[in-house]
Amino acid sequence: MNERGTEYRRRVNRAMDYIESHISEPLPLERVAKVACFSRYHFHRIFYAQVGETPGQFIQRLRLEKAARLLLSQRSRPVTDIAYECGFTDTAAFSRAFRVAWRVSPTAFRNLSTMDSKDGTAHASADGYSGVMSNSLRRNDMSHLETAPLAARTVQVLERPELTLAYVRHTGPYFGDELLFQKLFGKLFAWAGPRDLIQRGETETVIIYHDDPDSVAPEKLRISCCIPVPAEQEVSGEVGKLTLPAGRYAEAEFRLNAQQFAGAWNWVFGVWMPESGYQPADGLCYERYRDSEPEAEIDGSTGHHFDVTICVPVIPL
Repeated sequence: MNERGTEYRRRVNRAMDYIESHISEPLPLERVAKVACFSRYHFHRIFYAQVGETPGQFIQRLRLEKAARLLLSQRSRPVTDIAYECGFTDTAAFSRAFRVAWRVSPTAFRNLSTMDSKDGTAHASADGYSGVMSNSLRRNDMSHLETAPLAARTVQVLERPELTLAYVRHTGPYFGDELLFQKLFGKLFAWAGPRDLIQRGETETVIIYHDDPDSVAPEKLRISCCIPVPAEQEVSGEVGKLTLPAGRYAEAEFRLNAQQFAGAWNWVFGVWMPESGYQPADGLCYERYRDSEPEAEIDGSTGHHFDVTICVPVIPL
């Protein structure tokens, strides 16, 4: 990708970050285009060319995915309240859109589904998935992963301050692909190193998972490979910037190989969470990595073990 193409991608990523953090609000095209610094007359085509969805389709998908999470994690909450929180101003329109996306009504979805996926989202039919909803349904392209629950070394619930991150983003499949993550962090480190933002042995790396892999088609999955930066840090090129809000997080520590991450996430949501007195809050889940081998280089090798902390925003049950 040349310099101009990189700048387009960075602006579209900024628009996607804005949409994600303001999904409960009205999001007219003019407002999102302004965030991306594009003319509203051309932004629709630019966004579609970069993302494969129109801005409206992307907003609708994120709203419906959020609604599905809330229906399952807050089962006693009225459907109308959830519709409004997800940016819908008309409950009838919400119900119609939900039925198109999930093939059942919001109430039926809540009654039929179980919260056994990574971030509490139920399984439903989509490209790359089985055609029926079921407790044991897994992504067809995750069959090589170890999905049996794998217990954490420790779990703590902590209050975390706001965190500003610089990131390089990938959209598409990523399961168990060590070389992909090395490539993404290689780009980020190449940008951060000359700016003195990396201190080997001290700087943590962060991976944010923006979409639920059990309900989003592989080619639309978004991940961000990040490092913490000062809030005033300027970014450029492929590197974007986002902020994780302050809040309460469950933090589970693991040592894993690349095939064991699914089992670790399944343990957090399927074993620890139901017994903890907490439920997932609405917010991004992420992984934090300690730089436990400060002399190591990104060398294209695989088969590593990783010291990782899975971080999930939580609220009392």
